[in-house]
Amino acid sequence: MTIQQLIDMAKQGELKNLAVANDTNAILGFLNLGLIELYKRFPIDLNEVVITLGEDGDVDNPYTLISDELYEMPSDFMWLTSAYGEAPEYSNETVVDLPVNEEDDPLSVNMVSWNTLQIPLTTDGAYVGVIYTASPAVYTDTDLAETLPIPPQMVEALLHYIGYRAHNAVTGEISSENTTHYTRFEASCSRIEQKGMITVDDISMDSRVSDRGFV
Repeated sequence: MTIQQLIDMAKQGELKNLAVANDTNAILGFLNLGLIELYKRFPIDLNEVVITLGEDGDVDNPYTLISDELYEMPSDFMWLTSAYGEAPEYSNETVVDLPVNEEDDPLSVNMVSWNTLQIPLTTDGAYVGVIYTASPAVYTDTDLAETLPIPPQMVEALLHYIGYRAHNAVTGEISSENTTHYTRFEASCSRIEQKGMITVDDISMDSRVSDRGFV
């Protein structure tokens, strides 16, 4: 399904008889907000970046070295899911999980701001992998032919969210219409969770990093 097809569905349904149905840019704004809400609730897109300690990132690993210990995460970063480092030579494992935000652990990596990671490990050239929840792209009127970046089972929830935002924009206050749409949005999300309609990613570190520089 394309962005345009989703907008057409909203116009014929949730936005019918609303003036905003004729404002594509406004609908895109509601759609973008709805995508962010769905990406917050479900593991739609988990990304990985492998940090080479003491070095700046590149196209494949787009982080930014700020100082000796501070690294700015990629632009689509929302929050950290997990981190891992190289296993000791005597270990049978390829990588080891690293603690996150544990002040008393010298191996801990720490989020010092929402998108800045502190890695106190001092071995230049060593690797630290980061798994994070990525944000969706922001769509404009030049992207109407793009494929909607969610699975089909989430289309209903997104339409309800667009309806909620549109009715709220019209009234400027809580009303029965926008409350109804938000309730339907919540119900649709709950059905996805309860029926197991999306697979939760059980992160296997060894399989993720076998070709990313870890040995």
